[in-house]
Amino acid sequence: LLPQAAHWVLPHSPNLARFYCSSQRGVARRLVLRMSPSVKRVLCRRCCSLLLPGLGGSLRLRGG
Repeated sequence: LLPQAAHWVLPHSPNLARFYCSSQRGVARRLVLRMSPSVKRVLCRRCCSLLLPGLGGSLRLRGG
């Protein structure tokens, strides 16, 4: 629920979106819950911001 709220709020207030993401991580840590991989993929491990191309992160492809 909090990551969905962060996605909705991100264009208007990036700081509030970051707060929602850090709250999500804190709650999961306190309650010893595992976050789903789809949620983990869109959160930065360092700053708890959303990693969306163009809004909060960049997309880099690895060539093989």
